[in-house]
Amino acid sequence: MGRTEYNDHFGRTVRYLYTGKGSVSMAEDKRVAKTKRNLKETMIELLQEMPFEKITVTELCRRGETSRITFYTYYEDKYALVNEMFADYIQEADQNYHDLQARNNPGGDGFIGYENLLECILQLFYNNIRFFSHSTPEENPYLFSVFFNHIFLSVDDYLQRHTGLAARYSTKEVAALLCNG
Repeated sequence: MGRTEYNDHFGRTVRYLYTGKGSVSMAEDKRVAKTKRNLKETMIELLQEMPFEKITVTELCRRGETSRITFYTYYEDKYALVNEMFADYIQEADQNYHDLQARNNPGGDGFIGYENLLECILQLFYNNIRFFSHSTPEENPYLFSVFFNHIFLSVDDYLQRHTGLAARYSTKEVAALLCNG
């Protein structure tokens, strides 16, 4: 179980809590996962058409053929939905990072690990381009803010743990490059 919390650029506290499975039956788990996946896919579809700020829970539910009651069973609001999407993406990138480390950096070299981290961030972006291409500061400031903070925290955490690395660019500059291209 892990917990991450930070304040985004809008002063909202963004929290993620990773837990194992509860006492929910496997059939119920599959239904919940399917509903959440549908809502996330619908959010991505809507982002192709309009900015995040204009997307309403009502429209999301209508397009996703999900009741508002069901939506609010799993999410407090649309921000909670995209925060969970970011948490899913970070978990995917983390798994890819550990796989890459096992393959090409078994000795734990800090520089190779940093390259692997950056590679996983870029791969995450390209694997989920339909979502991340709409996470720009001009189009969707909130999505950009959350994306930037995740990248910043990942890079900063890595550099903090590997103090022997002398970074040519600040963590903020690296995160800006990765988020803005």
